[in-house]
Amino acid sequence: MTVSDWINISLSILSFILAVISVVTVVITLRQNHKMIEESNRPYITVYGDETNFSSPQFYLIIKNFGKTGAIIESLDCDIDLSKYSYQTGITPFQNIVGTLIAPNQNFVCNIDNMQLGADKVDVINFTIKYTANGKVYCEKYPVNYSALKKNITTKVSTKDKELKAISYALQEMVQKDL
Repeated sequence: MTVSDWINISLSILSFILAVISVVTVVITLRQNHKMIEESNRPYITVYGDETNFSSPQFYLIIKNFGKTGAIIESLDCDIDLSKYSYQTGITPFQNIVGTLIAPNQNFVCNIDNMQLGADKVDVINFTIKYTANGKVYCEKYPVNYSALKKNITTKVSTKDKELKAISYALQEMVQKDL
């Protein structure tokens, strides 16, 4: 073999190696892009608590989809018996949520008895929610820190009449929450 044959063989081998490296790099990049697109477009369903105070403090549990796709709720588990904190006997908050499609930015809100939560000295309510979207199953755990919310103090401007006071509080609450 001549020197030029060796150079051609070496160049062919180097070209092949560079082609393989390029293909592997492209495949890795495509997988990463696919994963990033999937993560940015998936549903993100959360469970959290919030409060309002129109004339007396009220505590709410909220299930909301912060993602960009809808999902079907497969299960919702709570570490306490929510029926004990329902304002209506025989009704458990979110008892029929399983099997429900929750669209992007949709939420389900349930008012629960904050006086009873306080009397029972409940500080944290732990939720586990399982949901499916696009053939994937997601399972998330959320602690709702009731004691952090109940100890937040907000002041309101008082008005002369009770009706006006309630309207005033409601408007202030909406502004405060940026609804």
